[in-house]
Amino acid sequence: MKFFLCVSGKIGTGKSTVSKFFRDKGFTYINMDEIGHEVFERKRYEINKVFNTTDRNEISYIVFNDLEKLRILESILHPEMKKILSEKTNRNLKYVIEAAIKKRLNLDCDINLTVISEKNVIFDRLIKRGLELEKIEKILKAQEDITPEGIVIDNSYTLDVLYKKLEFIYSFLKKSFNF
Repeated sequence: MKFFLCVSGKIGTGKSTVSKFFRDKGFTYINMDEIGHEVFERKRYEINKVFNTTDRNEISYIVFNDLEKLRILESILHPEMKKILSEKTNRNLKYVIEAAIKKRLNLDCDINLTVISEKNVIFDRLIKRGLELEKIEKILKAQEDITPEGIVIDNSYTLDVLYKKLEFIYSFLKKSFNF
């Protein structure tokens, strides 16, 4: 039986931590950002025609300052990303798919898990990663359409608290879906 657990949420909320928890429980882990980077490389010519650059930092600046340009970039990348996802999920396995923009990709999941965090926690995490305040604000503005759906897990606290919540969710899924 194929099973899709999609993990979404805004930048800095802990999607990777949550996804890796499920990977460690035997789920096959797929990161849509990584697939996006792969597709970006394949679509360099098309991206350059539209944006006059293929420098990822320049593209990031362009699309997070103009949401219409973000939609154009997504229209170039998303169809191929979905095709690769389909190829990677062709076996009857349990998959955890990390996808901040799950809704924009129109992914069909058995269970949606949205990771949220308090805004100050997000900022603290991202500043520690080296992002500048202005860039964080622009990314979060572009992610306003990422809203909680399905199971919502607040990751504003310690990893111990998060893992206790995840163990509970995993136990529920294991009993509900017989795996």
